[in-house]
Amino acid sequence: MMRQAIRGLVLLGALVALVHSARAQNVLDKVTVRDRKDGSLKDHSGTFTLSPAGFQVIGADKKTVVATVNPDDVVKVSIGDLPGIDRGKIQSANAKESPTDPKQARDYDGARLIYEELKKGKLAENSRRYVEFKVAALNNKIVDEIDFDKGWAAKADDCIKLWIGFLATDDTKFGWEQWPAARACTRLQIERGKFDDAAITWNRVVKNTNAPADARLEAGIQEIDLRIRAGGAGYASASLASAELLKTAAGVKKDRLAIYEIAAKAGAEGKQLEGVDKIKAEMNKTKDAAVHATGFSMMGELYLAGGKPRDAMWMFLWVETVVNQDKDESFKALARLADLFQKQADEDQEKKYRDKLKRFRANF
Repeated sequence: MMRQAIRGLVLLGALVALVHSARAQNVLDKVTVRDRKDGSLKDHSGTFTLSPAGFQVIGADKKTVVATVNPDDVVKVSIGDLPGIDRGKIQSANAKESPTDPKQARDYDGARLIYEELKKGKLAENSRRYVEFKVAALNNKIVDEIDFDKGWAAKADDCIKLWIGFLATDDTKFGWEQWPAARACTRLQIERGKFDDAAITWNRVVKNTNAPADARLEAGIQEIDLRIRAGGAGYASASLASAELLKTAAGVKKDRLAIYEIAAKAGAEGKQLEGVDKIKAEMNKTKDAAVHATGFSMMGELYLAGGKPRDAMWMFLWVETVVNQDKDESFKALARLADLFQKQADEDQEKKYRDKLKRFRANF
């Protein structure tokens, strides 16, 4: 009788463990998205995927499209179950990265170490991609907290290498992680003044046939922007690319591309300063803030390439203080201003803008 009771308890324990395991395997991704109109947040549960159809959250039935989202509107991805990974490890890493107790400090390095350990296991493709993404992302967060004069540049370069290694992996093109990885990598490259390298990074997304057309278009626009900022041979490349994208682009993207085409042609012809008035005329055709931010940025680049750094400074200041709705354009302007003040040997203003850049990193 006693043996039967013990056997029954063992079976009951096994059943509870099995049920618990089954439940654990049904945890879905939670994708938090910010509404561009009112700033409100909305959660979508499912599996976050990337395909030519878009960045989509697919329901538990693996068929229903719960939501198709703009990757730049994604605030947070709380990852669900991953094959071959103990969910408890993910939860431990999450607790260190984003503790629920506001008095507890974020432990990015502690979270990173957990993912580094997970990397050692034999993982499925999507599990390995996510784990490697988190290792690079947490390294990035650590770097973001370093002051410019406390060795930030060397640490940033190390982090860039991590991102490039991640993006170079062939299976990266099949995951949603490619977009935030490209954003993070190019932000570091921009702050380091490595515009050619940043253009190459975006080109990886442009060439990804598994990505949706609108994402590849935006990646192409970013690549053009950075080719112009790099100058030299970048002008001709940007001119050809902008002319090609203008054939199919519409709306605000078309208006921005028209400005990029003017800037690229002016640079390619060595007539940067003549391009400024042409950009002003193009900007006058619309009141859209995004188009104006692009216009002022490109006028700043042309002034800079044309040997007029003071005029360039005013253009970048306008982007920073007035048409600053686009955080990426604002970030580029801050980076340019910090470099300009450094070249002018204005230590106070340079420090001010380096500090602004450090604070601004938290917006990404």
